[in-house]
Order: sequence, then C-alpha cells, then structure tokens
Amino acid sequence: MIVLFVLSADKHKEWSLQRGAYTIGRSSECDLVIEDETVSRRHAQIDIVDEETISLTDLGSHNGTTVNGCRISGQVQVTCKDILAFGAVEAHFSMDEPCSVPESLVTITDSMDDLANLTRLPIEEALEPLSSKILEDPRLFSSFSELGKMLILPGPEEEMFGKALELLKDILPVQRVAIFSIRGHGKEIGLAACCTASRRESRSFNLSRTIADELLTQKNAVLISDIQHDRKFAEQKSIIESKIRSAIAVPLFDEGEIAGILYADTTDPRQRYNEDCLRIAATFGNILAAKIANCHLLRERQAKEILEAELAVASQIQKQLLPSEFPLIDGYSFRAFQIQCKQVGGDLYDIVKLDDARIIFLVADVSGKGMGAALLASNILASFRTMYSARDFGLLDAVCRISKQLLIFSRPGDFATLFVGMLCPDTHSLSYVNAGHNPPLLMREKGEIKYLEASGIPIGLLDLGNWKEETLELRPDDYLFIYTDGIPEAFDSQGEQFGDERLEKSILKFRNQSPDELTESIMAEVKQFIGDIPRSDDITMIALHRER
Repeated sequence: MIVLFVLSADKHKEWSLQRGAYTIGRSSECDLVIEDETVSRRHAQIDIVDEETISLTDLGSHNGTTVNGCRISGQVQVTCKDILAFGAVEAHFSMDEPCSVPESLVTITDSMDDLANLTRLPIEEALEPLSSKILEDPRLFSSFSELGKMLILPGPEEEMFGKALELLKDILPVQRVAIFSIRGHGKEIGLAACCTASRRESRSFNLSRTIADELLTQKNAVLISDIQHDRKFAEQKSIIESKIRSAIAVPLFDEGEIAGILYADTTDPRQRYNEDCLRIAATFGNILAAKIANCHLLRERQAKEILEAELAVASQIQKQLLPSEFPLIDGYSFRAFQIQCKQVGGDLYDIVKLDDARIIFLVADVSGKGMGAALLASNILASFRTMYSARDFGLLDAVCRISKQLLIFSRPGDFATLFVGMLCPDTHSLSYVNAGHNPPLLMREKGEIKYLEASGIPIGLLDLGNWKEETLELRPDDYLFIYTDGIPEAFDSQGEQFGDERLEKSILKFRNQSPDELTESIMAEVKQFIGDIPRSDDITMIALHRER
C-alpha cells in the first residue's frame, strides 16, 4: 500500500493511494485536498503506476512544488525517500500502513557521531535554578506562568503541545521547536508536534545516534553551539541546506522513563545557544513533562472508566443469564445464590424444568477469573441450554459434548469443574455427574452427611470422557447442598481457610432452615469468618430440599 503523508503547521493528513492519477490542491474538487494558503487551488498531480513508479507534476502553482528542496517544473519521478513540498506544506510517501505521524520526519543517522561541539549536561544539573539575570526577563516569567496554567487546565494533548511550543518560541531564538514522541522503549522516535518561525521551514529532523544515545540512554540534556563548524555535522546534506547553526535537545520524563524529547534549533548565524538556553529549555521541558504525565494519567483514568462501564454492562448481562425464578415442584423447594468477587466471574448455575417434568440443575466453576472466565461460563451455560429440549437428553452425553467443545474451541488450560443433576420428582430419583467439582453435601433426616464425590475429571481438561453417572434416591427431609470452592477456600486475616469441616458444621447447624434461609446463613458465616478481608473467589450455592 502507498501512503501519502502531508504535514501542514501542526496538523497532518494521510491518504492511502492505489494505482491512478490524483490531483492535489486547495480546491474541494481535487482528489487530495490540502487546506493551506500556500497551496494553489490546483497545485500538483501524482501519477502512480506501481510502488516503484511514481511521478509528480507541478500544475503551474504559485508557490511551487519542490522535491528535496529543489523546485520542479513539469513531471519528475519520486520515491519514498524524497521529501516533497506543496508551497509550505511538506509531504512524503510510505509503503507502510497509515499511522498517526510520518515516522520519516525524524531520522536517526550514524554519520554525525562524535560531535566536537556537543555539550552534555545531566538532567539534574540542567534543572538547577536559573540565574537571577535570566529571571529578570519578563517574557520568561510570562511564558512559564502560562505554561504553569496548562498543568491544571483541561484540553487535548495536541492542543497543549502547540501552545507550549509557541510559548518557548517567544523566549528562545528558535527557527524550529518540536516535541518528539518515544515509543517501543526508546527504539522509535516520532514527531508529536512542531512549531516554526516561518511556514517554509523544514519539518524534517536529523538526529545523530550520539545525540539520541545521550538523550535516551544517558538521560542527558545536549547542546550543540555551532553545527556549521562541526566537521561531521557539516557533512550532512540536510544540515547544509537548512543552514542550522545551533541546537538544543532535552529529555522529557514520566516516572523516571523518557516519554519524549524537546528539541529546538536556529539558522540565525547571530544566535548561539549556551548553557543558559539549555537550562531554560530543560526547565520548560520539565513543566511540559508534568503536563504530559497528567495527560497520560487522564487517559488511563478515562480508559479505566470506560472499562468499568463495560464491565458493569457485562455484569448485568451475566446476571440476567442466570435464572431468578425456579420451578415449582410439589414437595420440593430450591434456592440458588451467587456473589462474585469481581464485576464478572466464572461461576454459573442453572435450574430448569424439562418438558417431561424432570428437573435439571447444575453448578460450574470455570478456571481463572474476570472477563475471560465469564465468557467461558456463559458459553457453557448456553451449550447446556441448547441441549435441554432434546428428547433423548442425558447427563453423560451432555457432559461429554460440552467438554469436547471446550477442548477444541478454548485455550489450553481453560476448563471447568461441574456438578449437574437430574431429578425425577415422581420417583424422587436423582442422577448426577460430578466432573471434578467440590463434592456436594447430602444431609439425611437424622444428621447423616453423604458426600457426592467426583465421578470424573473437570470438563475441557483432557479428551478422556471417563465420567460416571451416579444415582440415588432423595428421602423426605433430605437436603442437597451444592457449592463452589469460594466457600471452603475463603481466607481470614491469619491466612486460615474456612475449610470443608467448618462448612459441614454450618450445614448441620442450619439444616432445619428453608433453602432461602440456609444459603443466607452460610453466607453470613463466611462473611463473619473472613472479616474485612476481600473475597478472593466467587461463591455460588444451590440448596435443594425434599420437604416430604
């Protein structure tokens, strides 16, 4: 893909171009519209044959079309390495996907290393208090005051960059001043904002690898007092053409890391930057870095608020997926209870009456927590519900199918423990499959407790399918209590677990209560045990009571 990047003042545009001819100009009738007063209504034309054959033609523009600083007449061939200009508007081609900033506007070169006139200052030294003589300049106080206001005033980062650079231009003799963004742990330097004394000033920058290393690795501020007298710098063609005389660059910090670079240069032979200028830029940059950090924190907060809002919606959806009303069965009562440690979780339950009057109930606990576990739990619940209507619905077949589905379509390590039961109210027969789940407690009339142990591994763990279906008869006043490990694994302030033994004692203690009361009492016991310690896992319970 061929992309044309155009940079005008502090704004940029980008177009993805295919094979064909494109007119460029200020007129809305042009294919590529550049709204800049230095661009003619019909300024130039680009003809693209393929990625290696691109031509540029000036259409008699008033301010001219240039390629690498040379004004063209007629048609010329151009490449992605060329810097184009339509009037005062710079542009270049790229074969990459569109991005927010033309990366080639900042070039790191190896040809300018070991600069003779390079002054390095540790950032701590560069940020030493300014001399009283410098502070007497009223422009300095005014600019710092305006920059200070920006720390507390809201506004987009791009607008803040533009205002800040204008302020620095008022107190330092600069032809160009720019902010470079740092990405990829200092491996990529891009142009975030630029301000120039003249609209015809170049917005392409060359930094030597020595300077980049001083800024990004050594974290020093750097000053080059006279580039034209530095032999290796003078070898750089773009430096000769732009007649840069002096330059300053200071790192911008965000929590100890380099977040950007503040850069300034001048072409005025009467101007030579000194250490006072460097300290002004460093102080200015330090204030600017604080605003950048504030903007980053604001974006993080906004992203967090968006995420929390999305999680709140997801939590509401997940709750609505779970049944809130339960089947009315003569001689039986049910209660399901769930509380999550986060907004969404990996516990699920279901209680459904089939067409043939059988009752299906299940509890599952998906590995992991948060959104991923919630998505997997919703998938398991939906999969079960699609099979309920089958005439030949059977527990073993359902467990095998859903386990295989998880194994194929989820990540390695994603699995769920599951207890699913099927009750025939007429015969009081209970069939169940325990796939690696905490053993439910069956309380008999005289306080006897039977554990319904696992009859197979968790679903989605291995392609074995070795579950067994067990059957028992529910007697009058029997209680079946199904739960997830959020209860026995609840910790108190001393790191002690609630445990299975304490759960068993609580069940016996409250066995004469209704299912509603029993689940509430168990939850109260857990809360009293953990005290102010935040819960670390979801808690889900189903209580089933045969009343007679």
